[in-house]
Amino acid sequence: MTRDLEYLSGVTAEPGTKMSGFLKVAEHPDGSDEALPFVIVNGKRGGPTLWLTACEHGDEVLSAASVVEFVAGLDPKTVRGKLIAFPVLASTAFNIKHRFSPIDSYDFSRAWPGFNNGWLSQQVAAQLLDLMVHDADYVVNVHNGLPGVLMPTPYIIATYNDPKDWEGTFQGLTESFLLDKIVHWIGKSTERGARMSTMMAVLLDKGIPSVVPELGPETKEGLRVGLRGYENCMKFLGMLPGTPERLPSYRAFPDVVHIFPTRGGVFTPFVDLSDEVREGQKLGSIRNFGGEITEELIAPAAGMIIAKWLLPMIGSGDFAAFELATFKEFGKPWPGER
Repeated sequence: MTRDLEYLSGVTAEPGTKMSGFLKVAEHPDGSDEALPFVIVNGKRGGPTLWLTACEHGDEVLSAASVVEFVAGLDPKTVRGKLIAFPVLASTAFNIKHRFSPIDSYDFSRAWPGFNNGWLSQQVAAQLLDLMVHDADYVVNVHNGLPGVLMPTPYIIATYNDPKDWEGTFQGLTESFLLDKIVHWIGKSTERGARMSTMMAVLLDKGIPSVVPELGPETKEGLRVGLRGYENCMKFLGMLPGTPERLPSYRAFPDVVHIFPTRGGVFTPFVDLSDEVREGQKLGSIRNFGGEITEELIAPAAGMIIAKWLLPMIGSGDFAAFELATFKEFGKPWPGER
């Protein structure tokens, strides 16, 4: 159902048109606005409302670029329903190409459901959530790893409370992105608890289906994967003409484990993206400046490598050396969120 859009900074797209603008979400100490760019694509005919968001982390510019490229190529006269695109959520971080905003140093992806008088990221999240609850039938929140630092293989995360919730439209929505690796977070994750501070967890609580595609491994392929997925998703939802494609098969994983380094030095990986590994297998090593191997990184479970640290140096405060999608639910104690 297409709804009135005047709440987006007074910008309304008439049926069959595309409009853009900036939504004020907070105010800086000098009185200037924290404003997020958005695009409204209002179809010629009625249909569902899809929100397409990106760049919760300011350095994930591939996610933003993919959304801009896709929306630029959309002809609103061929669209049923409405697309709301927010290519950049962490605006101040994006503008200086940092992962977190220099104003609050907050991880935007953990700022949900937000707080109207909280940190900048929490204020932005609170306002966006109000709009989504009012407007969105589906939400796609795009990520793409740490450019030049942590490379992912393309995959998608689906979150739901009960296995029966997977069947039907939500399964079709997730599969429509044509990514051959799907991570299922059902109710809670053994590694990170209920992840209640994420957008997807909050939207799950509000009854709004959402998925998180992770684009990669590099710009050209990441753009191709993203553009193909967005178009096919809209075909599945009946928002674009044509029959949606389907993958003949894909791999499903019940959990993701982050392999965190505890030492610093020269990082040598022994495995690559999409490699299948067994429990207890050596994934990589860390060597100190004296030439001594101070840590060997071991797979805590059998699974597939879906992200890998790229730099030859790593430290104990850095992000994960690897992300491991496990073949079975991971039930062991493990270091939590970073």
